[in-house]
Amino acid sequence: MAAQEQGKRPKRVIVAGAGIGGLCCAYELMDRGHDVTVLEASGRTGGHVRTIHDPLPDGLYADVGAEHFTKPGYEQFWKYVEKFDLPALPYPRRLNMLRRIDGKWYTEEQLQDRTVLQAFGLNRREVDFITQHGWTELPLLYFGPYLDAFADEYQPFGAGLDALDEVTAGELLARDGASDAAMRFTGVPRGDGSPAARNSEVSALARLWHQAIIKHRGIPVFQREVFRLQGGNQLMTDTFAAKLGARVRLGCPITAIAHGDGDGEVTVRFREFGEEKRLDAEYLVCCLPLAILRTIPITPEWPECKRYVLENVVYGSQSRVLLQSRTPFWKADLPSINLDTGDPAMYLVYETADEIPGERSVLMGSGSPDVTAAEALTAFEGFYPGRSHTLEQAYVHNWSRDPWASGCERHPYPLGTLKRFWPHIMEPVGRIHFAGSFADNLPWGMDAATRSGNRVAEAIDRL
Repeated sequence: MAAQEQGKRPKRVIVAGAGIGGLCCAYELMDRGHDVTVLEASGRTGGHVRTIHDPLPDGLYADVGAEHFTKPGYEQFWKYVEKFDLPALPYPRRLNMLRRIDGKWYTEEQLQDRTVLQAFGLNRREVDFITQHGWTELPLLYFGPYLDAFADEYQPFGAGLDALDEVTAGELLARDGASDAAMRFTGVPRGDGSPAARNSEVSALARLWHQAIIKHRGIPVFQREVFRLQGGNQLMTDTFAAKLGARVRLGCPITAIAHGDGDGEVTVRFREFGEEKRLDAEYLVCCLPLAILRTIPITPEWPECKRYVLENVVYGSQSRVLLQSRTPFWKADLPSINLDTGDPAMYLVYETADEIPGERSVLMGSGSPDVTAAEALTAFEGFYPGRSHTLEQAYVHNWSRDPWASGCERHPYPLGTLKRFWPHIMEPVGRIHFAGSFADNLPWGMDAATRSGNRVAEAIDRL
């Protein structure tokens, strides 16, 4: 219900950043009757949600940013899929996967075979668990007994496990009897016990809390049921932007912020067509990557707890690799082209835009930030387990070169620092609020962005 219908006075709100978090928050504020302006530094909306058509032929396309959403999970995102009547397609990129381990390919069936599992060095308890629950659910063998202690998915502390923020996940698993192989396959390094090795790891408390959130939402450890929007996930951000219309102002990088201590207004200075301008509002919603936000002068300065967050959050970055082929050649060779390769040049492979008619196809995957198209193609030709291929083109979308959306999801908080990040990363400072994938308990791209966007819109509307 709009603010006017509730008898509330419409509020003036500036949203900084037109990624999916900013667009979602602005849409919800507009829908509640508030006066919203979105300032976006780049020349496009969507941020890390980006669908490209060039240089692909024949109507093919690829999501080079946020690539899928799940069910269960992504509840807020699904709300908009249904509200805007957007076409969602099952995305079979995680079904019938082939995994390359120590240079050898394994099917999912083989990874539930006792003989294979024992050869990896997994102990009997781990082998029994995998044969019953599946390879991808192995983390629950050791994390599962702790998860019900977390009653609130937004509160990691007070569950009787706070001391585990000073214990690495590897130390916890080793204490609970995990084999070296189990830690390897759950992505938890045992470490050598040195200070440098310990400080590079995530805490057991952080790992358990995140796994508890996943359980709380009824999501398996590895989500096989994933979806994408027909025509590309940018359809969602384009729809938000179209509904917001002229409220979105592109090419407007913010140059300074001034705010009070909770009373008065927020002033935002920005450039538009080379001219310095200012906007005054009652609230500011920051949906900028924190690496950019920390470079913008603010008066008065951020409080120490927020400054620590801004200065220490680390974002990951990756490149999206596309391989265009003349034919779907793999269908004659393999049970599936869904590959987990273990090669940093292209460590995942799967098909996209498969609903587009015609023989030409696009394989997509992820690579290290600095991988080149030639390196990705060479890597594919080296690890592809089939006999031949009909590849025509390799293309890399390098996010690290994007000045406004270079980072992907934020990295886990370092060992022993959870209290310095949480909940400060999501809490407002006076009249400045925070939304985006970084500002939620799980930094899951479009899921975290739409969750935080709704949370902030509701909070401002109630004020």
